[in-house]
Amino acid sequence: MGFSSADDLINQITTNAKYGNVFYNKTLSSAGTAGHWTLLSGHAGSPAAATFAGADLTYVATDDTWSEGAPYHGGSVSTATKHFLSAGAAVVAAAGAPWYLMAIDLVGYVPLSGTNVSTTGTKTVTMTAIGSGGGTGDRYPAGEGLRMFVAADTALGANAPTCIVNYLDTGGASGATTTFTSTASLGIGQLLNSGTAANKYNPFLPMATADTGISDIVSLVWAGTAHASGTVIIGLCKPLWTIPIPATGLYTKLDFVNAFPSLPRIKDWANIQFLMFQTGATTSAGTIMADFDWAYGG
Repeated sequence: MGFSSADDLINQITTNAKYGNVFYNKTLSSAGTAGHWTLLSGHAGSPAAATFAGADLTYVATDDTWSEGAPYHGGSVSTATKHFLSAGAAVVAAAGAPWYLMAIDLVGYVPLSGTNVSTTGTKTVTMTAIGSGGGTGDRYPAGEGLRMFVAADTALGANAPTCIVNYLDTGGASGATTTFTSTASLGIGQLLNSGTAANKYNPFLPMATADTGISDIVSLVWAGTAHASGTVIIGLCKPLWTIPIPATGLYTKLDFVNAFPSLPRIKDWANIQFLMFQTGATTSAGTIMADFDWAYGG
């Protein structure tokens, strides 16, 4: 359960100490690309830069114990439920404003490298479909509400192939995302499917009509050409909230207690990471800072 009243919330925080906060910062290792989203996990900072380890084309489930940098948010609290109380963010960079910072629960990812990036054709993924058992890997039963993106894990080489990612919906039925066109020479963390050109989607791949989530990633297809080099991941996540950052050095704060919808939930085992949209090309070595407060009842 959450909070039965404002008095209950205050009591849980002040008397029962069911409260905490998280501070997060990253420094961009390369300049951003205008109109693109970037997954910040692979950049240096706190937590340290993630490398998205794992066997090629094999799904890696992540949770709040992910060794590559899951911010600690108090651990599991079942049968209580944990919720965001507030969040804030700022970017300090000479160019790139305005920005948007989105918190996500990164449920898992599929790494691709070598010829799985540099050759055309279908790259088949090994993944056990997300179930409804309530464990760490299926904290969103049958993948309800989950979305996909494709991000550069290391800098990509030349060429801008057509890409299709096939998946199963929450009922296990097959579907296929709308085809998107990648971008050549993207930097670390930048989303291949995002941008301002035709056949781009920000920040998530579209789903088939009436689909409400993703239970299984089936395959990725490079068509026409492939990237000359680099590594990528297919990310599977649950979007949580978004903060607008209108100018460099300006700290923006959101109140989730009094705003609507209020008190977004932090699932047990959530691996909270961040995506950032940049209107212009954010300067290399630009600094991103974020924080959030959480509490739980029960």
